[in-house]
Amino acid sequence: MSEGGEGGFRDVLRIREIRASLIGTFVIMLGYGILAPVLPNYARSFGVDLRAVGVLVAAFSVMRLAVDPFTGVILDALGERRAVTLGAAVVGLTSALAALAPTFGLLVVFRGAGGAGSAVFFAGLISYLLRTVPSDRIGRVMSAWYASFNVGIIAGEPLGGVFAGWLGPASTLWIYGVMCLTSAAVFSRTIRDQPSDPASARRSTGLRRLRWDRPFLTVLLANGAYAWVVAAVYNTLIPVFGTERVHLSLLAVGGGLAIASVTEFAALFPAGRATDRIGRKAVLVPSYVLLAIAIALWPLATTPLRYLVGLAMFGLTTGYAGVPQTPMLSDLTDEGNRSTAVAVFRFVGDLGFVLGPLAAGFCADRLGYGPAFALSAMPVVVALALALSIRETMPMLPRTGEAPGL
Repeated sequence: MSEGGEGGFRDVLRIREIRASLIGTFVIMLGYGILAPVLPNYARSFGVDLRAVGVLVAAFSVMRLAVDPFTGVILDALGERRAVTLGAAVVGLTSALAALAPTFGLLVVFRGAGGAGSAVFFAGLISYLLRTVPSDRIGRVMSAWYASFNVGIIAGEPLGGVFAGWLGPASTLWIYGVMCLTSAAVFSRTIRDQPSDPASARRSTGLRRLRWDRPFLTVLLANGAYAWVVAAVYNTLIPVFGTERVHLSLLAVGGGLAIASVTEFAALFPAGRATDRIGRKAVLVPSYVLLAIAIALWPLATTPLRYLVGLAMFGLTTGYAGVPQTPMLSDLTDEGNRSTAVAVFRFVGDLGFVLGPLAAGFCADRLGYGPAFALSAMPVVVALALALSIRETMPMLPRTGEAPGL
């Protein structure tokens, strides 16, 4: 890339390792998108009830959450290349085993084991990107990575029904497994471990060695709040609100969510560019303000037009709100403590992803949609308050010698 961080999307893709990371992630998430809409129906083929289906769907996320705290140790022991390769391979192999599972119990076990591989894979890949990408480009690289993540899921979801219809529901597990194993081979050949400073690692390894100051806590809470919003609002409340309060068909709700995905994708790279140019806090604060307002006002989207326009605006907001956290983490870590910091960062995010839907669903059942949306906005408000209390984390700009947003 050019000096000064002015490179664009094409400049990002010229870096071989970054390009391989984006392609490998896209392939894995394409397989995930193919599997996700079919898995509940495949579970029902074992003759289980809906509660058991919920257990199967949750097994992957719960196991990933359980393994997250240990990924820092795993990264230190294996290195990023082996960790990423192993994580993707575990997801692939367990998916194949799930396709062969003769009982529902084994299906849950193998699907849960895949979550453990996913935890190691994502922690290793994020750590690798933070280590290899310069600070003045990390926003654009991460926005491109998130785009490959989202586009893979979006592209895979309609294919899931096609493959299930042609080859049977179990075929989607095989396809997901093959894609994960293919990506593992790509990562094994492209990711390069760099020698670390053993003295630095000894000084910084462990939770007690992390900088538990206000900026670091802000990054953790902002990541957990964003994951909470995605799982509780986007994946849980908004779809059900569309059918029960706006009286839309499932097709119309799906169309609205697709609109949000398109507008989010359109916002990602501009958000990454802004994060690199004007600062992480300068992007995080206004996007979280808009995000909190959008969530709190969502119960007013009671007509089809308001609902669809609201989803389009919501996608733009989440596109900007989801980018600054990882660049902020990069600003606040170094080689010695990065793997542990990434493990904590991932754990808090997955915790929000698991707890958000539970809290939102419980609140909606007991108190209604208004309080449920208000509750879902609270983590964003708390993260926003912390962000307002800290200084800009981005290093000084090389051209001016001044950090923006101070």
